[in-house]
Amino acid sequence: MYIHLWLLLRLWLRFRSYERNKVTPHSIWRWVAQFPTPVRGDLLNLLNQVRFFPEAEVKSALVQLNEEVLARLEADGIGVEQVIYVSVDKAGSSSPVMLNMLRDAANLERRGARFVDSKDERGINEITNQLGTGAIVYVDDFAGTGRQFVRNHSRTSEYVIGTFSEFFLSVVMCEEAVEKVEAAGVTPVTSLVHYKAERPLHAECSTLETSVKERIVDLCRTIHPHEGLGFKRMATMVVLYRNAPNTTPLLFRGSLRQVPYCGILPRSDDLFY
Repeated sequence: MYIHLWLLLRLWLRFRSYERNKVTPHSIWRWVAQFPTPVRGDLLNLLNQVRFFPEAEVKSALVQLNEEVLARLEADGIGVEQVIYVSVDKAGSSSPVMLNMLRDAANLERRGARFVDSKDERGINEITNQLGTGAIVYVDDFAGTGRQFVRNHSRTSEYVIGTFSEFFLSVVMCEEAVEKVEAAGVTPVTSLVHYKAERPLHAECSTLETSVKERIVDLCRTIHPHEGLGFKRMATMVVLYRNAPNTTPLLFRGSLRQVPYCGILPRSDDLFY
């Protein structure tokens, strides 16, 4: 029990800035108390393995990654005024928020960079035609399968005129996303590559004892038989301050509308879907 109390405090300090749910020692205990007593210690230990990115760390990572890209471009003779920054999803999603955060934190407007939404085909066409050469930087905070990025990039690239190197800047990328981004001819730039071998509930990870893993995976399937380990059963273990990725196991996210299982790190659409 003393180990559990110590973990409760440690987990509260880590997740207390999560925006979608007020995380407290009480809420953590209420979450774990939903499950059978013999597995509660294992669940707290598993939650302790979730990597959490608070807002300050996300902002710092975006700025640092961007400066690395700009330094690389400068070495190739491309200035910041020739760089176009693109959000890769609709308004309200994480990408526009991340792009705005980076823009303000790095003073990119004042430095002469350009900005455009990926769905603004006319804007992309006009800006690239005007510049003729330069770089396009797509910005987001998390990339799971990489399919969403590839889909948006495929549409955007049809309207690009000229010669532009392309980068996808994301705080976290799963190894699945890195492969797809590179296959699309875009350079992935990230602070953390999230490998399958680092996800305890993933089929290709063997860090948990088999019996413990089977019990926890069964709990995930109880919440949802097909999506219990998250989208495409990716079982990711990274959560950012704004939202948990849809690849996060439902064990942490809970049921839709949090009934019958409440989550400790629910996504926005887990709460209101």
